Amino acid sequence: MDSKAIAIALERIYPDPPLHLDAPQLAKIEELWPKVMATMRGVTMPRTPRMLLNDRSKEYFEETRKERFGMPLPELEKEVGGEEAWVEGRPILQAIGAVLKENGGPFILGDTASYADFILVGAMQYLKRLGEDVYERFVDIEPAFGKLYQASKQWLERDDH
Repeated sequence: MDSKAIAIALERIYPDPPLHLDAPQLAKIEELWPKVMATMRGVTMPRTPRMLLNDRSKEYFEETRKERFGMPLPELEKEVGGEEAWVEGRPILQAIGAVLKENGGPFILGDTASYADFILVGAMQYLKRLGEDVYERFVDIEPAFGKLYQASKQWLERDDH
C-alpha cells in the first residue's frame, strides 16, 4: 500500500494543515487495522467483486484471492465469513475505538483530523460500498466509527472518480 508514502510526500509539499504523521496513535492504527481486515476477510473479500468491480476486474480479483486464500471466495465466505468473524473482530474494533476516544473524538486527535483518521474513514467508505449492513455492524460494535465517519463527510462528498 502506497498511502503512507503519498502522505509523507503531501506533508513535505503541503505542510499546512499537517497530517500529524508523528502522532503515536497512527502506529496503533497501522498495527490494528490490518488485523481487522485479516479477521474480516471472509466478510469483505467475497463482497468486493460482487459490489465494487467490473467484470474484468472481478475475474482478476477472484483469481488472485483464490491463490492468496487457497480457496474460491464463496468458499472463504462460507468458511470464515460468518458470525465467528464478527466475534473475532470485536475486540480489535473496540481497541481501535479506544484510540478514537482517548482524546474525546470524533477524530483520533480530538477535534483535529489526521492521517490516521483518513485510514479509518477510507476503510469505512469501503465498508459502506460493500453494503450498508457491513458498515452498520462495524458501527454497532464500535460507535466511534460512525462518529468519525460523520465528522469526515466533507472529505467524502466527491466520489465520482
